[in-house]
Amino acid sequence: MRALLPMGLLAAALIALLATPAEAPLFGLSHDEFGRGAFGCALLLWLLMSGLVRAGAAGAVRVFGGVAIWALIGMTLVGAYTFRAEFAEIRDRVLSELGSPAAQVGPSGEVTIRRRLDGEYIVPGRVNDRPVSFVFDTGATSVVLSAEDAAAAGLSLGELGYGVPVVTANGATTAAPTRIDRIAVGPIVVRGVQALVTHPGVLQRSLLGMSFLERLKSYGVEGGKLVFKGK
Repeated sequence: MRALLPMGLLAAALIALLATPAEAPLFGLSHDEFGRGAFGCALLLWLLMSGLVRAGAAGAVRVFGGVAIWALIGMTLVGAYTFRAEFAEIRDRVLSELGSPAAQVGPSGEVTIRRRLDGEYIVPGRVNDRPVSFVFDTGATSVVLSAEDAAAAGLSLGELGYGVPVVTANGATTAAPTRIDRIAVGPIVVRGVQALVTHPGVLQRSLLGMSFLERLKSYGVEGGKLVFKGK
């Protein structure tokens, strides 16, 4: 008696397979996947009904409880696998907020940077082989270094002349023009970059402006990610 329902399930699955063209999917599954799934469901149903017969009415609640727990675990695993790309993006964004910015290098040497939760793109670069985190800023006509980043990169601040008027988030001030020997973002390297250096304490994070960007092969936002391609 307890085998009737599993056998009925298998019969229904067989009819569905015979009635559907071989190249047409069933519920998004190939015929082989659908057949294996139907057999697995029938076997699970038979085991469940056998357990209920042996357990009696008193044990039915325990049996159904166990099945519900395993079903929830299975659904959770399937959901996690299905949305793994979305979870990975959330993970990367959280890590970029908590730690140092990271960039991915593609097979053709292109560099991809994910947007942070605050909407900014923080570009991990190197100025004269010293690490500097830049804010991607197409509104800045040139690269703008904070005094702290400039000093770390080996620039002599005492020899700079602060005669260029600039406007920052803290108001109007002046900056010093200079030329950076080398700026690198991943494998992309640009040499002899025109830049400005601000007074100490004026800029919290250096800006990656057009004097660097216009010397790339291309740059832009694709699918919420910033992509740099070198020449």
